[in-house]
Amino acid sequence: MLKKEILFLWDGENWNPNGDMLNSNAPRVDEETGVAEATDVRIKRTIRDELIKSEGADVVFIKEYKRGENILDCKTAIRENSIDIKQSKEDLEKEILERFLDIRAFGGVLPISDKDEMKKDSAITTAGVQFTGAVQFRMSKSLHKVSVNHIKGTGAFASSYDEGDTKKQKQQATFREEDFLSYALFATYGIMDNYNAKKTGFSEDDAQKIINALWFGTKNLITRSKMGQTPRFMLVITYKDDTFAGDLNNSIDLLAKKDEEAIRNINDYTIDFSRLRGKLERYADSIEKIEYLVDFDFEQNHKEQFESSWKKIER
Repeated sequence: MLKKEILFLWDGENWNPNGDMLNSNAPRVDEETGVAEATDVRIKRTIRDELIKSEGADVVFIKEYKRGENILDCKTAIRENSIDIKQSKEDLEKEILERFLDIRAFGGVLPISDKDEMKKDSAITTAGVQFTGAVQFRMSKSLHKVSVNHIKGTGAFASSYDEGDTKKQKQQATFREEDFLSYALFATYGIMDNYNAKKTGFSEDDAQKIINALWFGTKNLITRSKMGQTPRFMLVITYKDDTFAGDLNNSIDLLAKKDEEAIRNINDYTIDFSRLRGKLERYADSIEKIEYLVDFDFEQNHKEQFESSWKKIER
């Protein structure tokens, strides 16, 4: 696989793109800058969920494994996938990489066995395996300051019901509070590294599946807090060698038509690609091709900024 860079723009309205479990699952917002954030873990989960839909659950290792009501750990998940833990470490690594696209892409640290099990069975010689994936994403950030709405409401059912206490019956409605972003346009930056691709067997075909899963997975994530997510624009730059431009998410500028926190939809701003075009021009000799996917509305607002040499990918 040839080295690739990805710049991905995506947005949503009245949503929570990535809740912070340490902060009552509120949207992640940088307190100093006022911009929203989404972790690389959230991006990878979006891709994995879409891969399961499009390619089948067998191509993804990192997912929820349950036995009855119990969620299984990684060592048990290895066994649930009928992986022979008594084979050599080299063969074990080879089998995992051949079977699971998400491990070839993102890597992972996978415990295989513990000391007690290895003492009981001398045929088990591998405690764990570790892979560095070919695909890595930076923390995604909104291109503008965001507005956070705090919402209070009541549930349909009481949290409990006391047959004999009428006073408590009136007080037993459940209450919920949650935070949503009024609007946010995120820029996600990623690299597909050719060096690590050789180590994990990550191929050009795998790369296309990851790109498709990021685009369609963002749109297909239909949950209460994420319904309405929209992939707007994705630029995929393929290089001839190990050279790459880098920092693409910080090479574009959002030009707001109103106060940044008052932005509510795609028509309240434009994106200036001039710095990005200038950066890519400096690396022109090392670039094999530049491709892009685009949403209809985003294209109508920005198509005059796309270089004629960029090839539009139809999906």
